[in-house]
Amino acid sequence: SRGLHATVFDTGEHACGGRASSREAADKGRHFSFDHSTQYMTCTKGSTFESMAREWAKEGLLAEWPADRVGTLKDGSFTPFDDGVVRYIGAGGLRPLADFLAEGSTEVVRPQWVGAMTPVGGEGPKQRWELASGPRGKPLGIFDFVAISHNGKCALRLAETAKLQDGSPAAAKTRASLQCAFGVRPTEELKKQRKLILSSVWALMFAVDKPLNTKDNMEGAHIVGSEVVSWASNITAKRRHGKDRTDINGGDTQCWVVHSTPQFARDNKCPQEAIPKSVADSVIAAMTREFERCAGLEPGSVKPVFTKVQLWGAANPLTAAGVPAVFDSETRTGACGDWCQGPPSVEAAAESALALADAIEATFCPTTARDPAAAGRLDDAKVKWAPCSGDAAALGAFPGTNVPSMGEIAAAPRREGGGGRGG
Repeated sequence: SRGLHATVFDTGEHACGGRASSREAADKGRHFSFDHSTQYMTCTKGSTFESMAREWAKEGLLAEWPADRVGTLKDGSFTPFDDGVVRYIGAGGLRPLADFLAEGSTEVVRPQWVGAMTPVGGEGPKQRWELASGPRGKPLGIFDFVAISHNGKCALRLAETAKLQDGSPAAAKTRASLQCAFGVRPTEELKKQRKLILSSVWALMFAVDKPLNTKDNMEGAHIVGSEVVSWASNITAKRRHGKDRTDINGGDTQCWVVHSTPQFARDNKCPQEAIPKSVADSVIAAMTREFERCAGLEPGSVKPVFTKVQLWGAANPLTAAGVPAVFDSETRTGACGDWCQGPPSVEAAAESALALADAIEATFCPTTARDPAAAGRLDDAKVKWAPCSGDAAALGAFPGTNVPSMGEIAAAPRREGGGGRGG
């Protein structure tokens, strides 16, 4: 709708979406589906994102999660939310929404890793960018502008390949904004950081053929008072509000997702691309045992017919850049994400992408842009890192509502060795 041809390179093998996606699993002839990252989304009243969410709901891509089915869980006691806030879930998971957005794009290339960006054509307005799968890798084309909607070390490594002939940085502003480190830490330590700090989260997915005896119609809950788990959701029950099943075989099978706390993930980190079986088994046992305790279930109640864990190495930003998005008109590069304005949420990610899109449109279509001043305004914005506000839960923030705060985090225990790349 902006009159620009945007090519989206996405690394997803099965679909776009990243953290706003669903995971399909097959085992012994059975198929299961899990929302293993983003669980639901809320909107700031009157925001652009609220209008977008309402349109997606009209398209049948989102459904409302009844307030009496989601809330907080502490020591076996479930307290539903009672704040009048609309909580949206993906109808059939979030993959249909991601697919819908991809289909509306001018061009999507996936699965495709972008590992190198090289300036070509001169300086200033003449400069363009040649992208490739990596240094000396497969050419992916030449483009007028590069927008990085990713975080973590992978995004930084891409920006670090942008060099002039003398070896100096060709996109210094964007590169500086992508500096990062990993691991949840105390607030006082976060205040000293001048870069993005990311937390990790373990996602435990399991299916049971005998429904769990949870109380008071609980379908999803932020868990309070646990050092191990922070969230639990009956994905099967949740999905039915969008008229979808998570086990195509039907029956009483329930698919559940339990998320760890960031500190548990930090203290049990490993290479996320190749999780050792011993680590997986240990994490599964610890998280299952703690989930049973928090949900008021008898020990051993969870008898899974399918189990899987995934480590989200770059799950949630703990610091924010204090700008809507990063934009550099001189080098024609930029970056966006929920780490820009913070605290992290689906709304924050969407609003950041829109801010960067407005600036790009104002650069290339100044006479027809919906916000002609967007480029200059964003160009002048200065990154100033600060801890995300205290209303963010272990899984991020939910605008317009209050969720249990992540609380103060103890310093990491001293340990030998290191983990994976985390991003």
